Amino acid sequence: MSLYTEYSLSQSATMSIVLEALHELVDYELAVVLDFDGEDTLSVHTATGPLSGPAFKEFSLSLTKRPDIRRLLEAEKPHLFAEDESHVDTYDKILDLPDAHSCMVSPLIAGGEVIGLLTLDHRSCGIFSREILNFIGVISRLIAIALQQARREADLQDVTVRLAGERNRLLSSKADAYRSFAGESPAWKAVVDMLTLVSATSSPVLILGETGTGKEEAARLIHRLSPRSDGPFVAVNCSALPATLAESELFGHEKGAFTGAQALRKGRFELANGGTLFLDEAGDLPQEIQPKLLRVLQEGLFERVGGERSVHVDVRIVAATNADLSKAVGDGRFREDLFYRLSVFPVSLPPLRERGNDVLLLAEFFARRLREEPGWENLSFSADALDMLLCREWPGNVRELKNAVERAAILARGGEMTADHFADSAMRCVCVPAAGNPTPAGLSAATGSATPAGSTTPAGLPASSIVSLAEAEREHIRAALALSGGKIYGEDGAARLLGLKPTTLQSRMKKLGITPERV
Repeated sequence: MSLYTEYSLSQSATMSIVLEALHELVDYELAVVLDFDGEDTLSVHTATGPLSGPAFKEFSLSLTKRPDIRRLLEAEKPHLFAEDESHVDTYDKILDLPDAHSCMVSPLIAGGEVIGLLTLDHRSCGIFSREILNFIGVISRLIAIALQQARREADLQDVTVRLAGERNRLLSSKADAYRSFAGESPAWKAVVDMLTLVSATSSPVLILGETGTGKEEAARLIHRLSPRSDGPFVAVNCSALPATLAESELFGHEKGAFTGAQALRKGRFELANGGTLFLDEAGDLPQEIQPKLLRVLQEGLFERVGGERSVHVDVRIVAATNADLSKAVGDGRFREDLFYRLSVFPVSLPPLRERGNDVLLLAEFFARRLREEPGWENLSFSADALDMLLCREWPGNVRELKNAVERAAILARGGEMTADHFADSAMRCVCVPAAGNPTPAGLSAATGSATPAGSTTPAGLPASSIVSLAEAEREHIRAALALSGGKIYGEDGAARLLGLKPTTLQSRMKKLGITPERV
């Protein structure tokens, strides 16, 4: 016996067992189980028997065009067609059966609901009797249970597929989010852990840090990892909001609220509904709108400018500032209750100079992005360029590094970026000694840049005294170690004198072949 199955989910063991048992008791040549595909259409779920074949795969039956089948379903009991009864054969378009043949149908009922139809056919007459008809009424209940089970399996698989797809999407989204937040230093990993932890909540977050440390990227990471990731992310630079327009910008206005308000306009809070609103430079929020912002944080309610009806929003607030908000509270420029509401979960971003080798990871991240540009596929860093990147102080932090890499890439014409390509960037070098200490040979105390050949240093030294950047750094570290008596850690250690983390200094010493005993 051949068994044709339309869908993989119809290969239910229960359905197969029932149909096999049926064939042992009823001599049919074609048994078809049809399932509802919508409210008005029956589609083949399983077809078995000598007369079944691939043509049944695409077969469907419209009850609008077959009111006789609809009536049989509504009767909710099996029906045996008389061999001389005039009726349209169910499968006349795909099966050539004699005008007179054996045929019966039985609605499939589960839970008091008609969920499908069973049809049995044989090319010969006199095959199906009234006794068989009654038996089919009983067996149809088992087939209905099998069909219902297959439906549940299909629903379960659909849910499983959707969940797998959503999981993959989320994993991909999270991977992309973390990639744009590169860093391996302990200080940075602690920050990422905190951001990941708070992202699962709806609590307000206050991101603190110097200019350029990546506060907006941190806010975007929170949003991408949160349950609101499918919602909007709306960023507002509070320092750029004029006091006269700040309320309308944040909360919107009604038509006719003021001169020029010719139509209703939604504010940033409404645009961010269901998502995240990022308030950058929150310390610069005009005092006039701080009470209204506090109400939104507490109740999710506000009125548009010129309006009387309260608008409800579901928005997660992430604020950021490089200012001392507690001092602003003390000075009366920022509401104390708003400060406490915004700083439910404060996160401080470390400056780039405290992140050690993260500068190299970030530089490579920015270079990787630039390699996507036509003609820049071979963009790379030379060893001396990497040394210089580590040597810099980066007062402008990640933003300054990004701009420096882009500038160097342009100067390198998409090829190898060397120290020379970074030398003219407006950056100070960590290796420059403090005031009163001698400048390492070959470095300018003002900029830490190499002295051009054939010239003299600002101190009047001949150009022949110029040494490599690595040698200058080596001598400077040795000088600091000599001053500290070879001590690296502590208030009087060399790391403190150089303004470096001890682990960063030890890494540089290892690379440069320096040991305290040899100083």
